[in-house]
Amino acid sequence: MRALCLAAAVLAAPVASAQTAAPPATGSTAVDPARRAAAERTVALLVPQGVYARMMREQYPRMMEAMLTSMGGISAEDAGGSAPGSILDAARAKDPAFDERMRIMTKVMGDELAPIMTQVEPQVRAGLASAFARRFTVAQLADMNAFFATPSGKAFADNFLSLFADPDMLREMSKTTPLLMRAMPQIMKKVEAATAHLPPPPKPESAD
Repeated sequence: MRALCLAAAVLAAPVASAQTAAPPATGSTAVDPARRAAAERTVALLVPQGVYARMMREQYPRMMEAMLTSMGGISAEDAGGSAPGSILDAARAKDPAFDERMRIMTKVMGDELAPIMTQVEPQVRAGLASAFARRFTVAQLADMNAFFATPSGKAFADNFLSLFADPDMLREMSKTTPLLMRAMPQIMKKVEAATAHLPPPPKPESAD
């Protein structure tokens, strides 16, 4: 399940990176029409029609395979457990059908998420267009679009989103997992101390 959450985060990374490209604009919330038009041309190249569906069907299985492989390098101790070996070893020990279950789940999720992500694409393009229009001038956007019109620029634009789900990218990201898992208990202690003056949070009404 942690792998699935990380996969979702990786897919969302291009949107998040666009939001943090520069400080938010101040003043009026209106977007200059010329900048918006230039930004829409830029975003149409970076987020082409159907790109998320292709990623779900073609890259998602490879992405999950790479992430599961990375679990073999994380010890159960780093995950807060006491079993010997990696968390992948522990998962397989508890569930003899773990590998087959994950293979089937990955296939089904990729197929089912593809049409959902297709519905999300217009919102992604709209949000990115607004973000680009606020953060970049017409001249800057024109420079980007001119670059994307070149063979090298087109190759970059075509692969922009898929780079965030590339197995090499995920492999490097997974190396930070043990560090984060070791740090999390101390972080949670500080959170508890900082919120000690607040009433306890409500208990969930159901298992859901």
